[in-house]
Amino acid sequence: MSVRLAGVAIFMIAALYTWYGRDYTASFGDVLGPSVFPMIVGIPAMILSASLVVFPTGQVAWPDRSHMLRQVAALAILLGYAFLLLPLGFPLATFGLIAGMGIVLGGSPVKAIILGAFFAPALWALFDQVLGLPLAVLGRWFT
Repeated sequence: MSVRLAGVAIFMIAALYTWYGRDYTASFGDVLGPSVFPMIVGIPAMILSASLVVFPTGQVAWPDRSHMLRQVAALAILLGYAFLLLPLGFPLATFGLIAGMGIVLGGSPVKAIILGAFFAPALWALFDQVLGLPLAVLGRWFT
C-alpha cells in the first residue's frame, strides 16, 4: 500500500509541476522556450509514478524516528530556501541552505558554516557573472 501512496503523491507533484511550468517564460534562452523543460521532466515522472500505482512491487522499510526527523528538517530547510530566496537574495539564502543542510546531514556546524560562506558567493558569481543569469545579491528586505 505504501508504494501506491508514494506513486499517487509523486504523480500529484509531477502534475502540478507540469501544469504550473507550462506557461513559464523568460526573456532569454532556447527557441523552444523554458516551458519545455517542465514538460520533459513532468510527463515521464507522471508516467513512471502511475506505473507504481498500477504495478506496485517490493516492500517499503520505513526509516526510524531520527532519520524521519532529519528528512523533515531537510524538507523544512528547502522550503525555507524557496520562500526566503527573494526576500534575502541569492547569496544569503544559499548560505543558509548550504549551512543548514550540512548540519542536518551530520556535518560539523563550523565546517557547514565555512562551506556555506565559501560556496554561496561562489555560486552567485558562477551563475550571475560567468553564465549571465541575473541573480539579486540583495533581496527585497535589504533594498
